[in-house]
Amino acid sequence: MKKVESGIYVLLALAAAFMAVPFASAVEKPHSRDIIQTPHNLSITGGGGAHDIKSGTEAEVCIFCHAPHHASTVTPLWSREISPLTIYVTYKSPTLKANPQQPRGASRLCLSCHDGTIALGHLTGDRILDASLPAFKDMPQETDPRKNPNLGTDLSNDHPISFLYSEAGNLELHDATAVQAKGVRLSQDQYVECTSCHDAHNNQYGNFLVQDVTLQQDALCTTCHNKQGWSEPDSTHRTGGSRYDTVTAGVAASGCINCHLPHNAQRGEHLLRLSGVGAGEETNCYTSCHQNVPYSNVWSQFNTSLYTHRVQNYNGVHVDNESLPVVGGKKHVECTDCHNPHFAGAQGLPLGSSTPLVPPASAAPDINGALRGVRGVDLTGAAVVSPARYEYEVCYRCHAGPSADQYTSLAQMLPNRLFKDYDESNRFNSSNAAYHPVSADRRPGPNGRSLRSQYQSTMFRIYCNDCHDSHGTNEPHMLRYLNQDTFPATGGTNYPLCFRCHDPDYLLNPVGAPSSDTAVLHQRHVLGQHLNGDTRQTPCSVCHDPHGVPATRGALSSNAAHLVNFDVRYAGETAVYDAVARTCAVICHTSNPKSYP
Repeated sequence: MKKVESGIYVLLALAAAFMAVPFASAVEKPHSRDIIQTPHNLSITGGGGAHDIKSGTEAEVCIFCHAPHHASTVTPLWSREISPLTIYVTYKSPTLKANPQQPRGASRLCLSCHDGTIALGHLTGDRILDASLPAFKDMPQETDPRKNPNLGTDLSNDHPISFLYSEAGNLELHDATAVQAKGVRLSQDQYVECTSCHDAHNNQYGNFLVQDVTLQQDALCTTCHNKQGWSEPDSTHRTGGSRYDTVTAGVAASGCINCHLPHNAQRGEHLLRLSGVGAGEETNCYTSCHQNVPYSNVWSQFNTSLYTHRVQNYNGVHVDNESLPVVGGKKHVECTDCHNPHFAGAQGLPLGSSTPLVPPASAAPDINGALRGVRGVDLTGAAVVSPARYEYEVCYRCHAGPSADQYTSLAQMLPNRLFKDYDESNRFNSSNAAYHPVSADRRPGPNGRSLRSQYQSTMFRIYCNDCHDSHGTNEPHMLRYLNQDTFPATGGTNYPLCFRCHDPDYLLNPVGAPSSDTAVLHQRHVLGQHLNGDTRQTPCSVCHDPHGVPATRGALSSNAAHLVNFDVRYAGETAVYDAVARTCAVICHTSNPKSYP
């Protein structure tokens, strides 16, 4: 029987081994180029596939789709009844450049079976070949979406069809001529249809695919798709990485299919594999990989840490091309806010480590492979950087700009500062009287004297990640180490976060060599060695703001030097620090102002 005109056969851009619109199961017949040996043989000699479907009466093989006489007017020699449905729910994505139309051409023919609305034995003119052959919608549905031949009339979770390949043209698609040279056949008018990935008459590769994907399951995907970052030498999701060598080969062989499904995806947008329909986007990351052995259990860190980015709370809010910094009312965080799965790699991992998994090492403020390919916001807190170059630019996606205050977990962010500003680009601004060197180098001169000796001539920049763990910790503000901020401090507290970099002997020992000229002041406050016998200890954070003191709120070198920005819960709303006179007036003193040598 003659095939449908080949001009309507084209190759879908995203397909792979589990592109299971056709039947597929352990009982399927051996792969064959002979249609008689495929699940598309519905005659009495047929069978195989997920449901072992075959007629009990009809001996003709081709008649289920083709007829030499009295055929449908839809296309030459077409025998099947075409669904009267004219409006399908088509694929949509805010980042899609193509414009999928209602199913047309060869796709319309495929859907006469695979939208599930018409019985398999129903031919044009209401002729019934075999009443025992039901429609797909009336058959048991496979729990594995890759084996479910019933696409239904909602195609929003299937790879888009009926669009011009050139319409989707961008740097992330290979040239149409090049893909056709690899077996990709676009229609005469260059449309992508179901038949772009599937040849209904040839099942030699399984699932009626037009390419062999036995060894590389995403081979058909990458025939068309040329995702930026995918070719990076350390692209973990492409190569399988080197950290977990027991799964490297399997991850590499699955490629795109680790995260995407071309049909019946649990989330239509981006065709993501999730833990279930309606599940959060983050389940795409942890269901198969970042929760189970041998991978590090990132999901457990998110769920058991007292303080973390609650990725599970914001289902459906994140959009890949969303406005940045994140605008008011769109508070959220997802894995893909910080990580681009196509770019992500192990270069420079962990941040700042001198012995990274993959060299070269990363040094503050530069991003590493894990943060590669993500859009960010620059040090002004306003301009979008694509891609981000520095780690803080990724953090500034949310923690900079006029809506940054929506990310405070409490009605009032604690500590409650005298000079308040939730926009971190203002707090780290190099024009401030004092700041930690995140978005700008530390100032030259003596301001590095309080650092441990190994850092004085080397630590000119730090990462946000040096103090915070974005996946979660049991310390407030996702701090990596204890940094008590309540007064009086618990006896014996040694402030491991601050003293990770700063030298406690220099700051707290007035007879040390060298020592700070304010060592006596720090000794009395931090260690509780007051002259009046008061032993209450004052946390570092009561007086000092670890991010910076924002000039945008009136902080000057005369009232905010040395990161002094009082926590007004203890110092009072009217607290005053005079850096020139070296005095302060705070409610925790019995007399004010208090002068220090």
